[in-house]
Amino acid sequence: MTISTAPSLPTAVRLQPHSPICDPPSTLQASRLQLRTANAFTLPLGQLLSEPQSSHDDAPKCTSCKNEDADNAMQLMLSADRAWMPAPLRTIPFWRNVRGPHKCIVYLEPRRGSPLYTGIEEFFRASCALWGPTEAHMYHPHSSMTGFIDLPTDAGAVIARIACHLHVLISSRSHMVAPGVRAVTAVADYPHPGTHKIDVALDTPLVFRNIVDEISRLVPEARIRPKRMGHISLAYCNKHVASSTVVTAEQAEKLGALARSLLYMPDVFDPAQNPWDIAFYELSFKSPVLGTPHRFTQIARWQL
Repeated sequence: MTISTAPSLPTAVRLQPHSPICDPPSTLQASRLQLRTANAFTLPLGQLLSEPQSSHDDAPKCTSCKNEDADNAMQLMLSADRAWMPAPLRTIPFWRNVRGPHKCIVYLEPRRGSPLYTGIEEFFRASCALWGPTEAHMYHPHSSMTGFIDLPTDAGAVIARIACHLHVLISSRSHMVAPGVRAVTAVADYPHPGTHKIDVALDTPLVFRNIVDEISRLVPEARIRPKRMGHISLAYCNKHVASSTVVTAEQAEKLGALARSLLYMPDVFDPAQNPWDIAFYELSFKSPVLGTPHRFTQIARWQL
């Protein structure tokens, strides 16, 4: 069945049900989707959460970052002597002068293994098996704190400043309230007429937007775009990756029902069981096609 969409898009076809006798996903595609989460992370969780073991461990730590002399302290951190860097950021490889252009991004994420994260992963697998991949399958579960940050060549110093300021701003807020799950919602005619979107709506405290606003002020050359942080995307098409696939209103209703069957559980709505992280990534591989995930290199992670 063909559905018309915006003139700038190719002729649209609805998501097709997958079955043993109708258009099954290829073995390669299935294996990529099974590894989708693994591909999104290249450094282990918690690697940057403890003091680095090095000859610099007894050196003075940068404590002046939290006062009005932060700019002077930043110059010390960006110097060749990494002993002045706040632990655990001394272990980040991006302190050196990184060559080449970069795309970076900051995500607010339910922690891997939490009921919310696991439930979204189950939805991704089940929805892909029934209707094939959408653009949401190209990412791990997250709520974007920023848009993609396009950095030019020799971007290492800018990446380092963003990471350092994130560290200072997050560590100075010791009792941040994590986002809470509100509901599974549908957005009609998004991102284009004729195709729809399914989200997990969140109640996200203002402190996270304040952190991004402060980073934007402190690192103006990064041209950081703050995001609303009001949802986690579950299914959508034709936003960043052009394709002929659309999510019809009927399919959006079925996808929403599937999401509710997997996510409307007491443990998903329990804040005590669903910790969150702030993660700073570099986009290391941008996939041009549905079914193949983007890949992200983790620069730093902060457990809330």
